[in-house]
Amino acid sequence: MELPPVDRTILVALQQNSRITNRELASRVGLAESTTHERVRRLVDAGVVTRFTADLDPGALGRPMQALIAVQLRPQSAEVVTRFLDAVVGDPCVLDATVLSGETDVQIRVAVASSEALRRFAWQKVTSVPSVRSIQTHIVYEHRRGPGLAETGD
Repeated sequence: MELPPVDRTILVALQQNSRITNRELASRVGLAESTTHERVRRLVDAGVVTRFTADLDPGALGRPMQALIAVQLRPQSAEVVTRFLDAVVGDPCVLDATVLSGETDVQIRVAVASSEALRRFAWQKVTSVPSVRSIQTHIVYEHRRGPGLAETGD
């Protein structure tokens, strides 16, 4: 979807702070408040903005350790992947899960309180799903977010 530059500027501001006031947003993009409000509403209605959220620091919430768990499933099918995701994504330590191509079928990013909590999740939750063939766990040393989709223009 091709967006005008002003909408991209709005999206950049919303990615930086989804709680920005409409007044401040209008000032930043150089439009009237009513016009800015309408543009944001259209971006939401079009499905460009899917939700407004708070970015939380897992460490500040007692979960300083993050890990990526690469999961291989067998047999490979959409139904198996869906059942696996349904079994694990609801766990509070799961930050996100991504379905991939290649050797790894699903990658789960988790935030946990300790290595023991990570072991418990991996062994008791992930490997208890019958379709799991293997897992490989990687400790995250550092996590940074990119600028976001709105800034790239691609």
